Amino acid sequence: MTAHAIAIDALLTFTAASCWLGAIGMLRMRDPYQALHYLGVPGIVGVGSLTIAVFLQTGWSQASWKCAIILVVLVAANSVGTHAAARAFRQREKDHWEPHPDDPEIEFLGSKPRS
Repeated sequence: MTAHAIAIDALLTFTAASCWLGAIGMLRMRDPYQALHYLGVPGIVGVGSLTIAVFLQTGWSQASWKCAIILVVLVAANSVGTHAAARAFRQREKDHWEPHPDDPEIEFLGSKPRS
């Protein structure tokens, strides 16, 4: 087995491990807000190592460029999707999105919203 094939196998193993780490991390967290932190592991690290593996396997081919474009889209969309999910969790939990004076986290932050 050549060093090239070993590098590809290591990158693919790293991709699978990052996906498992993200899934296990999401399952182990207490609430959905904490679980959102583990979405970036498979979305960025896993797809990034997969893209590198495809580049090593195929060179500058159409498949490698498609993987690179998918990586760029996932990097850009990951923060937007995480924000939308957090907003949906808060909306479902509190029945509102905006801070209200009777919310307990307002006292924690040290200020009251303007009425």
